[in-house]
Amino acid sequence: MKFVAKQREAAGTTASKQVRKEDQVPGIVYSSDIDPIKVQMPIADVELIERELGVNSVFDLDIEGDETRTVFLREISRSSLKPIIYNISMQAIKKGQKLDINIPISVVDEDQLADADGVASTSLFKIKVNMDPALAPEVIEVSVKGLSIGDSVSVSELKFDHMEDAEILDDPEEAVVSISAPDEEPSDEDLEAAGIEEQEPEVIDEKPGEIVEDAE
Repeated sequence: MKFVAKQREAAGTTASKQVRKEDQVPGIVYSSDIDPIKVQMPIADVELIERELGVNSVFDLDIEGDETRTVFLREISRSSLKPIIYNISMQAIKKGQKLDINIPISVVDEDQLADADGVASTSLFKIKVNMDPALAPEVIEVSVKGLSIGDSVSVSELKFDHMEDAEILDDPEEAVVSISAPDEEPSDEDLEAAGIEEQEPEVIDEKPGEIVEDAE
């Protein structure tokens, strides 16, 4: 896919608000060999990139007044309360160039655990790798099919396309997802051992010898 962006001179909150009023999204293109380029793009194009390509995607960007560059999508920043896109952040790359990338983790097959009562708990939600963004997956799926309570999947056990061309930067021994037993309600014996006794509910405004009747 190829998109077009215009260069912009003004920066700051006021200038960005004005850009958004024109149905444009302020953005910036970083590069290792040039100063950052401030740009603006039609909101429809940014929404298309977000919907069809997603974060970590690579596409061509024709920057008016500059040139067409291959860019890597770093971030699309949205408001958490309103349907507003604040900005888009991209990095210009060269063919085959490797970058440090955070790839989201998605746990799948939770309904196929060996222990039906097991609970899959994710402790690492993104994996940091160094690789060519054009080869990076949008998400790394981690299957827990057949795992039992007490089992886990570590970083070193992850599998994804083109991983032979990637360097995983996280600790290989770190657990990504673990299978544990469900939380249980404490028994009476547990409460007694902890010195907690069940108490009768206190009746408010009851006088000695007075009989409290149920309200109708």
